[in-house]
Amino acid sequence: MIALKPGGLPWLLRHELRMTLRTKKTGPWAWAILIVGILFMHGIGALSVFGFSKMRLAPENLHMIFGGMGLFSVAIMLAASLQMTVNAIYTRGDLDLLLSSPLRPGTILPVRLLAVGLAVMLSSLAMAACFMNPGAVMVSGRWLVGYVTLPALCMLAVTVSFLLVLGLVKLVGARRARTAAQVLGGVIGIGAALAAQIPNMNSTADKATQSKNFQAMAALGDHPAMVPVQWLGAAITGEPLPFLILLLVSLGGFVLVTITLGPAFVRSVNDAAGTDATPRRKQGDAGPLVLRTRGITGTVLWKEWRLILRDPSLLTQVCSILLVAAPIVLPSIGKHINTASGEQLAFGWMGIVPVAGLLAGALAWLAFAGEDAPDLLGTAPVPARRMLRDRLLAAALPAIVPATPVCLYVALSTPWSALLLWLVTLLSVTTYLAMDMRQGPVLGGRKAFQKRYQSNVIALFGEMLLGFVLFGLGWAALKFLAPLWAVPLLLVLNAGALAVLLWPKRSAD
Repeated sequence: MIALKPGGLPWLLRHELRMTLRTKKTGPWAWAILIVGILFMHGIGALSVFGFSKMRLAPENLHMIFGGMGLFSVAIMLAASLQMTVNAIYTRGDLDLLLSSPLRPGTILPVRLLAVGLAVMLSSLAMAACFMNPGAVMVSGRWLVGYVTLPALCMLAVTVSFLLVLGLVKLVGARRARTAAQVLGGVIGIGAALAAQIPNMNSTADKATQSKNFQAMAALGDHPAMVPVQWLGAAITGEPLPFLILLLVSLGGFVLVTITLGPAFVRSVNDAAGTDATPRRKQGDAGPLVLRTRGITGTVLWKEWRLILRDPSLLTQVCSILLVAAPIVLPSIGKHINTASGEQLAFGWMGIVPVAGLLAGALAWLAFAGEDAPDLLGTAPVPARRMLRDRLLAAALPAIVPATPVCLYVALSTPWSALLLWLVTLLSVTTYLAMDMRQGPVLGGRKAFQKRYQSNVIALFGEMLLGFVLFGLGWAALKFLAPLWAVPLLLVLNAGALAVLLWPKRSAD
């Protein structure tokens, strides 16, 4: 390993990258699955590039397509950069140590943001390379220009994310800026995912309607407001002047912002560290014990939910699970399924089945595998079975409660289908709870939530497979089984899943 001079930029950058990208060690099976996945994605990329190469597009249309892809990439990278910037500035809690060290304060901010940019860039390049490499082989070596333009877009996203964080600090204060930045990142990510599904929203329309919509979108590309998008597409495809301007704006903007706003960054960190507790927190700390007024169940529920609500990063990570509904619900808008009961159900409502299960499973992981004080709960003067029941209830309610009004709304037009949909959703919640509650404790507790699959690839594929199975079970029950047979079958399956969930061996641990 090359010895780096302590205190220098390369030395500090290596430390930041190690902290940002630090993961648990994975075994040979995980590496084998990763290699197979990369090869599989390259195959998909080759098929996509082959179909794209058969299209005869004018340069301006080509620039519009790549400009739209560039905007989508910037939005996704901006959402990720906001999350990581907040973590780097406020969550890790080591900036006071760095600022009091012999390091130059002016080097801390550029290096830390550069580490954030490299972390985001690596994940973006890993996906884009599956399309750029086949494009360079099958079409033109010019596709490799993405290895330069994508990092430039990443640096631009990191710069904008830092400006947004500082702006939020000025606007709402250092303490509330953390929550606001996390929420803003989630909104940007969700908005990008929804915008990417716009072309699929009208997939069931007749050919005349589809042709009219396509012509309207093509005409929109000629609007003067779309000139920046076309310019971005020209830069991404390697046109000399836009390409150079993009590099100048991204790299020059990063250097300028980090140098000129460094003092404001230091002040924001000091403000965040010196902010006292809010009056509500002080009142809660000074207040009496509320165990008796809430009861044991209410206290356990409040404990589990409060641990999530008070951590904006964890809250947004849990809520991001709802994004998996977008690829299912949005393309199915306008599609219907003719059920065996003679009703016609909008197919998009089936998206709540995997989403509710994934949400309940994530909360169960936090309550069991991510528990920071399992010994304390084990010695509590509460029966083990009751503690198990209450913790499972805390994980199940946030998934069941939102799904129930959805099913009631569906029941206004298709009552039998809504009943079956609710029973399948309940089965999804119980099966995901039974799977995720049995995972072993992890190092890092709740902070390891985002990396919970990195050392347990089997759990990742198990949850994906379970989601497809439950989705297929719901579709088959609605399509082929009359309510007279489907309702008892789903009740029996729910009873079996509940029995497995409350198996006494777990409560004895």
